[in-house]
Amino acid sequence: TMRSDEVQCLVRRVAAVDVDCADWGVLKAAVEDVRRLKSWVEGREVALARSVAAVSSFPEKSLAEAGRTSLRDSERMLDRVTTADQIPALGTSLDAGRVSGAHVDVMTSALRQLEPAIREQLLDAAPALLIIAENATPDEFARAVRDEARRLERDSDGLQRLQRQRRAVRLNTWVDKATGMGRWSATWDPETMLRLQNRLDAQVEALFHDTPPDGCPTDPIEKQSYLRAHALLALLDGQGARLGRPEIIVVEDHTNPEPDGRPTLDWGLDVDLPHELLDTLRPTASVYPITVRNGVVIDAPGELNLGRTTRLANRAQRRALRGLYSTCAIPGCCVRYSRTKLHHVIWWRHGGRTDLENLLPVCEQHHHNIHHNDWHVTMGPNRELTITLPDGHIMTTGPPTRDAA
Repeated sequence: TMRSDEVQCLVRRVAAVDVDCADWGVLKAAVEDVRRLKSWVEGREVALARSVAAVSSFPEKSLAEAGRTSLRDSERMLDRVTTADQIPALGTSLDAGRVSGAHVDVMTSALRQLEPAIREQLLDAAPALLIIAENATPDEFARAVRDEARRLERDSDGLQRLQRQRRAVRLNTWVDKATGMGRWSATWDPETMLRLQNRLDAQVEALFHDTPPDGCPTDPIEKQSYLRAHALLALLDGQGARLGRPEIIVVEDHTNPEPDGRPTLDWGLDVDLPHELLDTLRPTASVYPITVRNGVVIDAPGELNLGRTTRLANRAQRRALRGLYSTCAIPGCCVRYSRTKLHHVIWWRHGGRTDLENLLPVCEQHHHNIHHNDWHVTMGPNRELTITLPDGHIMTTGPPTRDAA
């Protein structure tokens, strides 16, 4: 646990930073100090919530009144208490400022969704996961926890898990009192989510490929949300686009073989489906095998190099890069691959070719930054990226891996 003199030292250092400071080293250190302080405060909140729960018959209400917050926030705080009690080392790490409350929330969410037997196995894996948490962002930690939970569940009966997930389907609707807007919140099992997402993506493409509707926002992220909302309205009005056979991209990755020497297989989906169900889908789908190694596509069907014959990438190129990327290629961006566009690393107007080795999936926001905000991107032989920002900062990546989703 962080000592009070350490906390005081952090506060003094943060308070001493001039708000007009332009020294990146000083600013970076101050941001890190603030992160540690926030984690310590969140650790104190957990400790106090635990004490309140011991003396109050309605701790959620007591915490909400004392903290001038909502019952929902108080419930989340008590959930953190439960998780910290289940994994004491995680609570200690929070007190010491090495992880944040968001890291604890990741474990809370994961444990809540698992069956008791799998939950116990995930708790047994907590020491190794804690090492990851102390060296990763909450999003990166969430991916690690998700992957471990999937591995544990795959060792059990995948079809039984899917049945449990189907029973957990929910749809909530309400009116936001502040805006007067209607809101939906839905939870779908993976198979249903895959069908709905494919239908929605096809509808967006069919309706708005050439021209967005009136009133469409210019902000890239808001634009995509707007288009999906109007595509859903069109579906509800019976204007559904005709769908062809579903596509399954099977990625054969030779980068890190299995213990028996075989390549790892990835079905290229955004959801985790039991292999038994995937096997039943194959006869009715178009299956495209993609072979990759260390960030490079070794083999894929279709024409992958179009040269200067066209500026637009074809479907074969999109499928091939789907074997390498599950999100936007910019480090830390979580926009799904299906919502990216293929950017010419050497720009088309500068003589760039529409060849696989010159194409990079980026979301609309980062595509805008590259073309209009002076972000400079270069790519190495194994698709390593060097991104130079206008202020001189440089971001780098290694070869892409689909497990970065």
